[in-house]
Amino acid sequence: MKEEFIRTEMIASGRKLIHWTEMHMNLLRNFRESFHQTKPFQGMTIGICLHVEPKTAVLCRTLKAGGADVVVTGSPGTTKDEVALALNNEGIKVYGEKVDDRTKHLQNIHNVLQHKPQLLIDNGADLTRTLIKHYSADGLIGCTEETTTGANLLREDLSGQFPVPVIVINDSPLKRIMENEHGVGQTVIEGFMRTTNLIVPTRRFVVIGYGTCGRGIARYLRNLGSQVVVVERDPIFGLEAALNGFRVTSLEDTLEFGQVFITVTGRPSAIQMEHLRNMKDGTILANAGHFSWEIDLEGLREEAVAVEKLTPDIDQFSMPDGRRLILITRGEMVNLAGGSGNPIETMDLGLALQISSLLYLIKHHSGMVTGPQPVPDEVNMEVSRDMLKELLAI
Repeated sequence: MKEEFIRTEMIASGRKLIHWTEMHMNLLRNFRESFHQTKPFQGMTIGICLHVEPKTAVLCRTLKAGGADVVVTGSPGTTKDEVALALNNEGIKVYGEKVDDRTKHLQNIHNVLQHKPQLLIDNGADLTRTLIKHYSADGLIGCTEETTTGANLLREDLSGQFPVPVIVINDSPLKRIMENEHGVGQTVIEGFMRTTNLIVPTRRFVVIGYGTCGRGIARYLRNLGSQVVVVERDPIFGLEAALNGFRVTSLEDTLEFGQVFITVTGRPSAIQMEHLRNMKDGTILANAGHFSWEIDLEGLREEAVAVEKLTPDIDQFSMPDGRRLILITRGEMVNLAGGSGNPIETMDLGLALQISSLLYLIKHHSGMVTGPQPVPDEVNMEVSRDMLKELLAI
């Protein structure tokens, strides 16, 4: 009885979170209202790998209103269990819990693909990579990919292997401006502050990666009074950072300066053991990229003489020389694992791009090239006009 009571309370809490979020996602609400009549996804299964939190829940409800059978999983450490329970209670199948590790996550990915979806919405290319390796693409119309990390994997590791069109949402200038720069920028700081309860002004931050997400993080940190140094290997992005007034240097040159290191590269091993061995006592490590692999956590765990969990989201690693390195949110995305994720309005735009891209795939997939490609211009224009109208109405 007690477990059932807790479950009922969690479902009610999840519904309230989704309700609050849906109130501020006008683009998706407009889609949902039209879908009640048009049912563009009738008879289709849509497999989703996105962070299971209230904004994703609104997306799932919207697609279901369009006639789709929706099956979804999240990412390790970012699932909001009350939201997952609320969706399951509404007939939207969710695989996964907040406590899932990478092994369990991959099992969840297989569970989604066993429903034989006709459309995929992916995050980090987990669904697409697993489908290529283990499943037939028969019946698959197309996919969307949300992240820089996933786009890199599709274009580099899986180049030429994917048999259907994949629209890369992260290639949209709308997503890069609104969601990446302004959404990630402020919420990474929110996640850091919630997790650590430390001030941002005067603190010395090293932002590793100056793509649109890194640019937003660096700018928001500076606006709040912190000292910021940028590490960027791409000379064009590095030049942009310098022109924006940031000191740009190598990671090795920041090890004495930095108090907090934030990775946001979309690449593995941005921080390696040779860097961890030379960081100062008390250094805080945070990751804003899709996978925790941006920090060599395996090497850190092997070399540490002791690991102590100071809070549910703060781990202290004691190193052989007596230094202590602090990892927050287990190296998972700090804005989601430690905060509420990107602001609702920015995700309204990003998820509207997802829905519009799915509709474009249904209509045009037979004439599209296979593999990763940018969001079509007509989709960008339509969503940007709608978003501007909503923002000006606030």
